[in-house]
Order: sequence, then C-alpha cells, then structure tokens
Amino acid sequence: MLGEEKEAAVFYERAIRLGLTGNDLEEAFLGLGSTYRALGEYEKSKNILQKGKDLFPDNKAIQVFYSMTLYNMKEYSTAMKIILTCLTETTVDADIINYKKAIAFYSDKLNEKF
Repeated sequence: MLGEEKEAAVFYERAIRLGLTGNDLEEAFLGLGSTYRALGEYEKSKNILQKGKDLFPDNKAIQVFYSMTLYNMKEYSTAMKIILTCLTETTVDADIINYKKAIAFYSDKLNEKF
C-alpha cells in the first residue's frame, strides 16, 4: 500500500522461505501474489496465488486476487467464474441470493447463447 512493491516482494519471499505457518503464511501468500500482480509479474502472481489457494482453499481474498491476475492474463472466463462463485458464496445481499442458482449456472457460460 506504500508503493514499495519491489521491496515488499523480497520480504514476502524471504518470510515464506524461512517457514511461516498458519495465518502468517496465508497472509504472506496473499501479499506476495498481490504484489507480483501489481508489478505486472502475472505468471509469478498466478503461481503464488495458486499455491495459496491450494493451501488455504477457504480464503476468498486469495481467490479474488487470483481472479484479478487471471483477468490481467486475459483469462477472462476463468476469472469471471471464480469471482462470481466468490460472490454467490459470500454475499448477504437478498437479490443476489435469490438468483444464486442462475448466477452459478451462467458463471462458466458467459459467452454462450441460449
């Protein structure tokens, strides 16, 4: 958030390498993946965030940042599916809840015509 992403990446990498665990490791994967994305290092971002998703599958923030990275990599369909799934799984908005099944159904069919 301070605009010092290059410096932050080095610290995240070192912290992960030195053996962080639990919430600290979870936050480091999110922070490093987000930092790589902000630096335009999309492949590194994708790899780190994928590892974060594998280790912490319930972390919706990691999934959202992964989706943002996929968007940057022009993987629009997968990015939208992930973001729509996160939305329907976490929202408390009554209107979205009412259409949860439809949103889920169309989430991976956005380019199809029916």
